[in-house]
Amino acid sequence: MPIVCNIFLSILFATMCDTLAAQSDSATPRNDEANSFSSAVEKYIVEKIDQGKIVGCSALVFKDGNTIYHEVFGQSQLAKNVPIEQDTIWRIYSMSKPITSVAVMQLVESKKIALDDEASKYFPEFKNLKVYSKDGEPVACKREMTVRDLLRHTSGLTYGFFGNSATDKAYRNQGILVSDKTIGETVEKLGKIPLQYQPGTRWHYSVSTDVLGRLVEVVSGMPFDDYLKKNIFEPLKMNDTFFSVPKNKQTRLAEMYRFGRDGKLATAPARSSRRFLNETGFFSGGGGLCSTTNDYLQFAKMLLNEGELNGVRIIQKTSHAEMIKNQLPEGAANKGFQFGLGFRIDDQGHYSWGGAAGTRFWVDPKNKMITMFMIQINPYQGGHGKAFKRIVYKNLIDE
Repeated sequence: MPIVCNIFLSILFATMCDTLAAQSDSATPRNDEANSFSSAVEKYIVEKIDQGKIVGCSALVFKDGNTIYHEVFGQSQLAKNVPIEQDTIWRIYSMSKPITSVAVMQLVESKKIALDDEASKYFPEFKNLKVYSKDGEPVACKREMTVRDLLRHTSGLTYGFFGNSATDKAYRNQGILVSDKTIGETVEKLGKIPLQYQPGTRWHYSVSTDVLGRLVEVVSGMPFDDYLKKNIFEPLKMNDTFFSVPKNKQTRLAEMYRFGRDGKLATAPARSSRRFLNETGFFSGGGGLCSTTNDYLQFAKMLLNEGELNGVRIIQKTSHAEMIKNQLPEGAANKGFQFGLGFRIDDQGHYSWGGAAGTRFWVDPKNKMITMFMIQINPYQGGHGKAFKRIVYKNLIDE
């Protein structure tokens, strides 16, 4: 199965500090709460490892300005008996999307683009796009897709792997994301394929964020990887985040696993690492980055701090506020589903996203907390990240 098909078929702990002082804030864990929490996490994950449901993982909680829990479990490379470490590198897949979305908001702030600009302003091939009607015939769009549509997944684009619509079939026939050498080539192909939905009418997970990565290149005049390095990774000291893992760090890349027909986890085909281990010009803003738990924590801490970290401002507070409020038009998604500009938002105000191999992160502004879980199973199943989050809130937060 092609690598990108694997990427998108499924659409994410140091020991608890014993020296944490008890505080009057009920959301701050006491030592007995900390011990109970640590034991509950260990019990859950060790049990799943013993059952063969997990090979290895990393779990982290950051709260009130400190990492209060970061533990690692199991193996990074089972056959070689290589343990997970705190600096293990993970394919984060769609956790790339929030990073790309922040890059776009930087360009909005510099007035190089506007959220409601039509995409065709930057991509002439998107001018006069068609959309498939209910009868399967290409018809004119009622309006053009905008930058905002791309950020909130209401562009009318799709992925090609989740359904069998006429648009999905066209994506597969054209090798969208699979055979493309660059994201520029992807955008050229997309300009010739009718959309699946009228722009602005429906939330539909898609290649929209990959198009945004190309938008950053077009507007900034820089390759997307260079732009991210200069404007996000270096300022945040994310020194282990890449599209292609350098050769001197490749031994730290966790192996990818998948469930076989016998229900057991086995090493995924080598092609699942092809683009991550070799130099590439295919910079997938939608799913191409690798990172460590601590690196991604830097990014999440910046978000929790409304766009700034350690005196370095990545985006303005107004941009951050725009990103984490619901942007979906009425009727664009199932009732209760909310999506901002790069994040899902739940009814408690937590904003989050995850990757196809099970990586997950959640930012909780009310409790000043970040919860993160890293694992490498693709296609992912098991809900282990959500289970970890439930343990966090059951033991550490009174809500």
